[in-house]
Amino acid sequence: MSQESVDLYRQILEAGNLPEREALAALAPLLAPDFHTHNAATAVTDKSYYGLAGTVEWRNDLTEGFAERARFEVEAIIAESNEFVVGRWALIGTGARSGAPLHLRWISVVWFGGGKATHAVGYSTRNEALKAVGLED
Repeated sequence: MSQESVDLYRQILEAGNLPEREALAALAPLLAPDFHTHNAATAVTDKSYYGLAGTVEWRNDLTEGFAERARFEVEAIIAESNEFVVGRWALIGTGARSGAPLHLRWISVVWFGGGKATHAVGYSTRNEALKAVGLED
């Protein structure tokens, strides 16, 4: 099951690279109906997002300052279990106005239940994320 959680984690982030309509279709079978995302206070957005539509809104809010074709990329799986995945991921592209390269990184934990993602939280540091799942670095 741990590998299943890692695969779901990757699929969720990869759906962020799809056009909105396709992203909704790709995410629907992966997210629990009450799925929610909470960002780190220092993230591009510190708002919380709810449900499938909220997840796409989260993606749109994060990519707002990027030129088209910004992409989400899983950089590392830090810890995993049947119940969660702790990973480092990036949003990579260029600034919409400046054209300068942008490479933003986050640490996130996605929790799973019943074969679907139930909620996700973004953290400022690896230690905070590991602590959230009962692990110490």
